[in-house]
Amino acid sequence: MVGNGNSNGNLPNDIMISILKRLPVKSLFRFKCVSKDWFNLFNSPYFISHHLQYSTLFLLFQRIPLPNLNQSQSPSSSSCLIGQDFKVHNPQLIDFALTDKIIGSCNGLLCVKHTNNHMLSIWNPATREIRQVLEILHDIKSFSYFGFGFSPIVNDYKVVRISVPDEDRILDLDDIRVSRAEVFSLTSGSWREIDATILQTLNLMFNSVTANGVMFWQAFGIDPDAEFVVSFDIGREMFTLLEGPPPPPSTSLTHSHTNVLAVHNNKLAMFHYFINGSSESSSIELWVLEAERWVKQYSVGPFSRILYPLSIWRDEIVCREELHGRVDEYSKVETVLSLFNPYSNELKKLPAQRDEYYYVSFNYAESIVPVANFHHEQ
Repeated sequence: MVGNGNSNGNLPNDIMISILKRLPVKSLFRFKCVSKDWFNLFNSPYFISHHLQYSTLFLLFQRIPLPNLNQSQSPSSSSCLIGQDFKVHNPQLIDFALTDKIIGSCNGLLCVKHTNNHMLSIWNPATREIRQVLEILHDIKSFSYFGFGFSPIVNDYKVVRISVPDEDRILDLDDIRVSRAEVFSLTSGSWREIDATILQTLNLMFNSVTANGVMFWQAFGIDPDAEFVVSFDIGREMFTLLEGPPPPPSTSLTHSHTNVLAVHNNKLAMFHYFINGSSESSSIELWVLEAERWVKQYSVGPFSRILYPLSIWRDEIVCREELHGRVDEYSKVETVLSLFNPYSNELKKLPAQRDEYYYVSFNYAESIVPVANFHHEQ
């Protein structure tokens, strides 16, 4: 805390703290040198946790080059940060190589996988703090699936790596089998192997989401029509399997559907999106896991365009649309990003650069959460 009584003879401490915890990170950093009491306050678990509750939520996009296409221009940044004012904010603040991949965003921390070495970075862009984590290297080359999240039960951030031998992945994509799983704790600063027996007969999808202290991945069984969700309880360090929402009815050859994991009000959610190839139209359903039961929240569309749902931001669907064309002898695909409000049916174009890159999206909140060993006060 900030000492006893009034800090300046006029303003009680509780009122002063109530004001300070609503300030942006940049302002707090300027005020750190005001006094030793303020410096200690801003580094206390109590203040860090309460400041996070008032943090502004941004929408973070990462650009990923599309394969087999001629990238006619290089982007000015590998990422795009959009605020609630619908403007692009500090794109240079969150930047890294185009070949790197954001694994997850949690409480102002980003976990980034560097493809040019065996390193991960835990990074707080707002404070400019970064912590590098060396992956465990094994004798056999492997391909890895990652997850990143926080458990309020154990007050710890953790990275999960699920490994598959490269030989299996190259020889038979339909027979990818998990070989091992490991977890890294930011509090302990070390990796350890965990039981992944339950995953042995599953094929995992790439991207994970985290909700309420649990990581999730999509997965398929030996039967490709059998879809599952793999969950990992960050506090208990245990994997479990969940069945997905009811499959949609069979469609004709001109129709297709795909599932995408999302988070809705800190609960696991899944988009079903449907594409009609003959009419170039699409529609979207959202299912949410409520008390171990999938409940359909809404169904929207059909749209007179093909919209791909990416995530949910402030109760709106973050969508990607691809515009196809040709430049000279090359195919050209431009990505347009938008927000769709499922309650007002309003579609708004986002102020992101239209370019030839694939995008993934994350919710990002500025915070003063440290990347070193720490403890969160609840």
